[in-house]
Amino acid sequence: MLALVSGALLTLSSCSSDDGPVTPDYTVPATYDFAQVNNTDAVARVSMWAGFTSWLGKGASRELNSDTANYLWNNTNTAFTAEIAGNLPYKYDALNTMTISLATEVADATQFKAYADSMVNLSEFYATPAAPGIAGKIGNRLVNHSGLEFNQAVAKGLMGALVLKNVYQLLDKVPTDDNTLTSGAPSEMQQDWDLAFGYIGVPKNYDTAFNYSTAPVPADRPLAIGGYFGERGKYIQAGGRVFEAFRTGRAAIGAKDYSTRDQAISTIKEYTEKTLAAAAYYYLTASQTQSDLAAKFHSLSEGYGFVLALKYRAAGSKLTATQYTRLKEILETPFYDLAADANNTDLKEAAQIFTTAYGQLQP
Repeated sequence: MLALVSGALLTLSSCSSDDGPVTPDYTVPATYDFAQVNNTDAVARVSMWAGFTSWLGKGASRELNSDTANYLWNNTNTAFTAEIAGNLPYKYDALNTMTISLATEVADATQFKAYADSMVNLSEFYATPAAPGIAGKIGNRLVNHSGLEFNQAVAKGLMGALVLKNVYQLLDKVPTDDNTLTSGAPSEMQQDWDLAFGYIGVPKNYDTAFNYSTAPVPADRPLAIGGYFGERGKYIQAGGRVFEAFRTGRAAIGAKDYSTRDQAISTIKEYTEKTLAAAAYYYLTASQTQSDLAAKFHSLSEGYGFVLALKYRAAGSKLTATQYTRLKEILETPFYDLAADANNTDLKEAAQIFTTAYGQLQP
């Protein structure tokens, strides 16, 4: 299902109201291989996300430094190192030379930086046993007094606050963009489309059948929400659908086929959101059968992070505001209390909210 229209010749008869007749025929390539693509800023920010959140996770085994957190967040003082960002689409040495940062493009940046700072502060207790009301280590996980891993709230929450926020803003802007080509440069519409693709976090030759975790792990691999297309979005075929929609939409923009472009936007929005929902549903369901508290709290922390990400879902989402509020209420319950309920009453309710809104998300 990777590319049902890859390489196919599409015959079109519609017209654009603002650009004249649509080119009758055009080809959708099998990869995101288009002229003059420049989405460096988007791909680099996803690399920054990967490096920053990986560094936060190290707080489970050593004390973190608040200055480093600030430098990574703002991309100052050459904070990215080979350890933090050594095998990414943009490595540490390239990231350190850029003038962009996470701080400027994350929605609710103060909130997510506070989660990150909380993880830094929590790392002081990496050798302290955790207990109800006491922050520390449980298994190989570092949790706060209620059982939450702050690094998971950041890593998964930013898939919404960084990725979805920017992808949707760019795609919402595309229909009103200028699509006039100039020599040697993409049109404004093409540029915004390319940036949106960069934030998705998949390589231009993305293959849903390839196992990107096989050694040697490629630097240009799916990251952020792109990484979850295969991990939790496989059942709904999110990766193939989104990748195909991006390729089709970009080709359609070149041919001034705006109807097809708009269909692609709808597909991208639907399946990026459903990927986050599928991930949240998976972790909330898995947590119900986990007796080991470290594993249960990890699942709940991931689920909470994905719920945070869904705040930035598309307008008109199938997940209502009332349903979303209830999900947050459940996952802001202390995890020790959720774990104490042998019937998993609240967690079953949360899982039901997802299936009611989105239908079946996992096999």
